[in-house]
Amino acid sequence: MNRKMMLGDPPPIRITGADLGRLDALVANLSRTSSPVIRFLEREIDRAALADPGDAAPFVRMRSRIRFTDGDGIPRTATLVYPEELPSTPDGLSILTPVGTALLGLAEGQRISYETLDARTKTITVIEIVSTA
Repeated sequence: MNRKMMLGDPPPIRITGADLGRLDALVANLSRTSSPVIRFLEREIDRAALADPGDAAPFVRMRSRIRFTDGDGIPRTATLVYPEELPSTPDGLSILTPVGTALLGLAEGQRISYETLDARTKTITVIEIVSTA
């Protein structure tokens, strides 16, 4: 089974202009690495639709606090953050993790399959966007 068949078509996602600019810069600074997470983040940024500033529909953006399940059915709560914000965010989840990248841009109820660092396929589902920055 090929990767496309395993992961399926990803759901539509959105990104704010501010997040797009900062994430583009982060990826550019790290593009020398051959990290699969950086490549995944690049793909997610490229396919994301730019959100209208007046769009009130919630979606996961940087510094959003999210309740989600990661394939095991156990709800988790985390705040999506930039790597440098991890020390000051007790429940922080770095955008530079497969789970963090997978969550970016999703709306409540959406799910996406992604590949873990050890090459397993997992599916993450957003239960609730508790707050957005």
